[in-house]
Amino acid sequence: MQSFERLSPDILLPMLQTRADELLRAIELTKKSLNRVPQGRLKLARRNHDFYAYHVVDDKSEYIPKGNFALVTKLAQKDYDEKVLDVLERKLGLLDAFIEKYKTIEKQDVYENLSEERKSMVEPVLLSDAEFARRWLAVPYKGKGFEAGAPDLRTMNGERVRSKSEVIIADALERSGIPYKYESPRELSDGGVRVYPDFTCLNLRTRKEVLWEHLGMMDNPEYASMTVKKISSYLKNGFVLGVNLIVSMECSDKPLNQTEVRKIIQGIFRVDKK
Repeated sequence: MQSFERLSPDILLPMLQTRADELLRAIELTKKSLNRVPQGRLKLARRNHDFYAYHVVDDKSEYIPKGNFALVTKLAQKDYDEKVLDVLERKLGLLDAFIEKYKTIEKQDVYENLSEERKSMVEPVLLSDAEFARRWLAVPYKGKGFEAGAPDLRTMNGERVRSKSEVIIADALERSGIPYKYESPRELSDGGVRVYPDFTCLNLRTRKEVLWEHLGMMDNPEYASMTVKKISSYLKNGFVLGVNLIVSMECSDKPLNQTEVRKIIQGIFRVDKK
């Protein structure tokens, strides 16, 4: 895939925000746990080869019988939670401060603040999603073409495809803002095989291509055998199902479901529901 940028998309901020959310949830759960514990703290003393537990309240120490293990564990958990709560809160404070400073710098989009004349004269380090998609879509390719008499099936953009299921997939991609190319050729390394994936999609979040093959006649033994070989060839060439390769399928009594298509798009491309 041709690269149009000197930097990959910045995923640091979402990762940091996810971590901050996790820390906040851990803090809240720890505080709830501390609200349900007895007063005092746990003291352990070792004598010979055995441990003895004591419940310390206001500097007064009371021996905890060995049968009262529940109290021992509650006090031990309390001691741990109090210590870890301080660490969690300090981590969250540092992370929140960094996120706020990072957001301020991130808003300083030098390229977008240029005049249109200057934009045409420079090559930005990182493109906007719209500009990256425009350049990606502008790279020419030649698809397979259609045989005479083939059904004239069109997507919402007026693009011709081969099946009603491909119309469903193409329209779902369009509604989700996922740029794609229909039957863009690709050379595989094993024997120089040329394939025409149904859809070559662009994941704008990662700037990576994702191939989508729809297997529409899985109840046809000859077709099923052929597609198994095709998917095997993809896997040998470094494609991974659910990462950069999507496979959807149907048969005569189980047609493609629009809901399933939307779930695939949301899961792979992490787009908002539409």
